[in-house]
Amino acid sequence: MNNQNNAGEDSATIIRDEYLRSLALLDQAHRRLLEVVKDDLDRDGDNDLNGVQALLLFHIGEGDANPSALKAKGVYSGSNVSYNVKKLVDGGYIRQERSDADKRATRLSLTPAGRAIRSKVRSLFEKHLSALEPAASLKREDLAHLNRVASRLERFWSDQIRYRL
Repeated sequence: MNNQNNAGEDSATIIRDEYLRSLALLDQAHRRLLEVVKDDLDRDGDNDLNGVQALLLFHIGEGDANPSALKAKGVYSGSNVSYNVKKLVDGGYIRQERSDADKRATRLSLTPAGRAIRSKVRSLFEKHLSALEPAASLKREDLAHLNRVASRLERFWSDQIRYRL
C-alpha cells in the first residue's frame, strides 16, 4: 500500500512539474516569437512597431476584423487592446471604422502600410517553413501534435473561465 501512495505522489509530482514547465515554455516561446518578428522588422527599418502590433496586422488579414473577435482568438496576448489599436491607427497601419448600426462596434482594416507589414511577417513565416526541419528537426507530424495539444490546453483554459472551474 505504501508503494502505491509513493507511486501516486510521484505521478502527481511529475504531472505538476511537467505542467508548470509547459506553462513556462509556452510563455517563453510566445515572447521569443514576438522578439523574432520585431528583430526582422527592425532589420528592414520598421522600428516603430513592436511584435504584438505586427502580429495583430498579420491576423487582421486582407479583409476586416472585429477587435473583440481578435481578442477572443488570443491575438492580443498580454497586451492592451485599445493601446495597440490606437498606435496602429495613429501610425497609419489600420483604419478603425464605427458601425453605422451600433456605434460601440468597430471594424479594423489594413491600410497599404499595414498590408506591407503583414506581407513582411508572412514572408518571415514562409522563410521559417523552409528551415523548420533542417534547423529544428521539426516535421509536419510534430507540428500537428503540437497543434492538437495546444488546442486542448486552450479549450481546457477556456472552460476554466466559462464554467468557473
